[in-house]
Amino acid sequence: MEIRVRIEGIDEAIRQLDGLTSRAALRQGLAAAAFLVEGAAKVKAPVDTGFLRNSIQTVSVTDREAVVAAGAEYAIYQEMGTRFMRARPYMRPALEDNRERIAGLIRDALERGAGR
Repeated sequence: MEIRVRIEGIDEAIRQLDGLTSRAALRQGLAAAAFLVEGAAKVKAPVDTGFLRNSIQTVSVTDREAVVAAGAEYAIYQEMGTRFMRARPYMRPALEDNRERIAGLIRDALERGAGR
């Protein structure tokens, strides 16, 4: 199970940033944000054996996205629930609870990349 977040207007922002900052700075900010979400999801994940928690990891970071995924087959059922089992969300709250910190990490990385 993976959660993807689309930031509206990111393509235009990247075009405007070309020349002001490097794509490496953007990747650094996205990586920092992904690791923040990964850590928060691990804290919030329901634990029985620890398999779900240990399967949560940042799987890729590009110029445009970072992907945090839970590799356990049953991860989606814990997150979303089933008709027989209530949801025990961990990935979405990890993202939602850290929105401001995520934006700050990306902004700080871009400012460092621009030499501010």
